[in-house]
Amino acid sequence: MTAETAYHVIQALPKKEIPRLYKMLGIETPKKEKITPKKKTLITDAEATEYLLGLLNPKR
Repeated sequence: MTAETAYHVIQALPKKEIPRLYKMLGIETPKKEKITPKKKTLITDAEATEYLLGLLNPKR
């Protein structure tokens, strides 16, 4: 069996079987870091008003 074949077999395992495989191999399960989405900064009421007025009343 080649490493590529083993890789594809591991990728096909259900998520609950992966920790069992790592335990059988004597490897610690890798911890996945939680990725927090970046929050957009909110604009003030005045900035929103200016933006909307600019859209409704374009300067020519």
